[in-house]
Amino acid sequence: MLINFLKNYFLVSSDQPLGREEKTFQQSALRILLALTVCIFFISEIHSLFIPGELSFLSINSVYLCLLIGLLYFSKKYAKVTAVLFLLTLVTTSFLLLTLSDEFHAEKYALVSLYSLPLITRLLFSFRACLVAMAINVYPFFLMTSDSLNVGQSDLAPSFYFQLLTFVTLNIGLPLAVSRIIQTLESNASHMKVLYRKLNDNYAMYEEFFENTGTPSLLCDQRGKILKANQLARDLISDSKRKYLPDSTITDWLSPLGDTGRFFWQSNVAECTLKQKTNIHIEIRRAALTQHGHYVLHLQNTTQLRAIQQELESTQQTNSRLAHFDLLTLLPNHRHFCHQVNQRIDEQDSHLTGAMFIIRISHFKLLNKQYGKDSANKVILNFSKMLQKRLSEQAIIGRLRGVKFSCFVPLGQTYLIQKKLSTLIHSILPSQITVDGSRLNMDYHVGIAYYHTDGKTAEELLEHCEMALEYSTSIDRFSYYNHNLENKLIEEHKLGLKLSTAIKNKEISIWLQPQVTPNGQICSFEALARWQNNGKFIPPTSFIKIAEDLGLLPLLAENLVRELVVTLSQWQKEHIHTPIAFNLAGQELMNDGFFALLMTLIADNPWLTNMLELEITETSSVMTHPLIHKRLRSLSQYGYSIAIDDFGTGQASLGQLVDIPADILKIDRRFISPLPGDQRHIDIVKSTIQLAESLNMKVIAEGIETKEQANLLAALGCHTLQGYYFAKPSPLSDWTAKDNAKAKELRMVY
Repeated sequence: MLINFLKNYFLVSSDQPLGREEKTFQQSALRILLALTVCIFFISEIHSLFIPGELSFLSINSVYLCLLIGLLYFSKKYAKVTAVLFLLTLVTTSFLLLTLSDEFHAEKYALVSLYSLPLITRLLFSFRACLVAMAINVYPFFLMTSDSLNVGQSDLAPSFYFQLLTFVTLNIGLPLAVSRIIQTLESNASHMKVLYRKLNDNYAMYEEFFENTGTPSLLCDQRGKILKANQLARDLISDSKRKYLPDSTITDWLSPLGDTGRFFWQSNVAECTLKQKTNIHIEIRRAALTQHGHYVLHLQNTTQLRAIQQELESTQQTNSRLAHFDLLTLLPNHRHFCHQVNQRIDEQDSHLTGAMFIIRISHFKLLNKQYGKDSANKVILNFSKMLQKRLSEQAIIGRLRGVKFSCFVPLGQTYLIQKKLSTLIHSILPSQITVDGSRLNMDYHVGIAYYHTDGKTAEELLEHCEMALEYSTSIDRFSYYNHNLENKLIEEHKLGLKLSTAIKNKEISIWLQPQVTPNGQICSFEALARWQNNGKFIPPTSFIKIAEDLGLLPLLAENLVRELVVTLSQWQKEHIHTPIAFNLAGQELMNDGFFALLMTLIADNPWLTNMLELEITETSSVMTHPLIHKRLRSLSQYGYSIAIDDFGTGQASLGQLVDIPADILKIDRRFISPLPGDQRHIDIVKSTIQLAESLNMKVIAEGIETKEQANLLAALGCHTLQGYYFAKPSPLSDWTAKDNAKAKELRMVY
């Protein structure tokens, strides 16, 4: 008990937060020195009691003893002040003994105390304070050796050189040696702080990856002990009574089905049921972590699918349904739907008219990722039921692959007008669907083809509906087939094949367009993608859209970002601190691999926070998704600058300012081009700049082509200008050629 008390008191507490080690060390050293000094004065006090005639010394000693005990008492709360008072006490006592006492031992005690002063000062304060103490000790050294210098040469050597040796050893040698040791310890401590901070950052990043996999996941050891579980897994297998999963085992929650054995979690795939709710079926898929001997288990609730399968197996028409109907919705599949439509066409006379249309639920992959596969299946099931309920009995409904539903509707002559048909389809599409008590807004794209004019068979009509569907947009969601679409799709398909090869071979190049301050000096760049196919440049608006449709944007963005980081690393070494902005359309941030790349780059290269900006194309509808906002907040917290591109032209401009942690606002060129002649556009730009300033955001105006536009925007308070008036985009190689000569010439080296 006493040992623990002394340890905690003199060594203070080792459980100090990072960054307080120096203060703890100084406080501990102060207490030890004070305690030793108190002990010396206490022994002197007791010794003086037994020597007659030492009353004055006893009184002075008692005063010093009380002073030291008081300093020891206040050392916890006022460490710095106590240390200063202790040093003053030590100096004062030593100088009094040195100047007032004639005793030889008193002089030796005073000199030892003074010569030890730099060492004590280094322990309690900084190295500079130690040097000051060394300088102060020159005076007592001179005082003690001045008499020796006046005697003869033969008497000088022993006394003077002993004084010099003592002075150099105690006053200079030991303090410098201890300072070197302390400096080494401080350097190691600083290095450990950096490593600790980086470890924490990586841990937070990996923690977020595990929590946001989009699938209920568990981390367990070989014996089935649960080490970690994400929120989806906790919601899936736990109840209100037992909410805590870690430190329990898988067998506490799940019971295996079939002959999977005791260690069923070690199988690649295992079917189980919840112990508390045996009617809930869970499928486990294992992923082994070979370096750690642990397993990552992905869980899936298969209850509804099993129920559907059991229902189908219990009927006599199981084989027929498996061949002709969709298992989830029980609607005709592609083959059976075409058979039913062709049969209807053959049965009717030649005057039959009708419309074929394909309905595709928009952004369903995001819905699947956000709510899980089970909830997504419920959306499909509820939608199919509502569709059957709202269409007439004459209509034929089928489910194609994924989230596409096909409908064939016999039409009267009045419905042949496109407006009438659009009204009919609008009336049957539900705007909301309820799943597990939550209302979900529904959005669709529709491709339409007419029987007779656009095709004679179900297969031909479906093919033409698919072509029309490819050209539906977020603005015009209803697209009608025409013959020109077919030729255009063929050309885009060929271009898409070439684009895929170009992206994989890293043939898409980076061009830079300068962004300048109002005085015309380059302050940053915007990175632009350029593709030259057979000697001809393809417009970015064309190949970026194709890349997005083919799902190639994450790979393209990864190639370009890696190339940019290589250039920025060279610029960093050359002290060229000019940021480059990189455009993102949203699909890249939905990709876990690309998001992980951005987080890793900033963790490994902290200087990228000042060199790489992320521009978010605000016109992309996917940018309103909550997962995008969450990941943008994470990127912003890691230090990336976020810019909203094409502000004012997208889905929800003001809403994006709330949801996206943006630092920069880019005004779209369509608001700049009418300037300065259009007062309405001037007012809009002025209001936008004022809005950005109120939010402490930087403003960039793009598309500037005249001097008048540049002067007006500078007068309105725009921070950064961009456009052909200042410079056209040029290849990245132009700026990096000849050891980055062009970049250096533009006065961008700080």
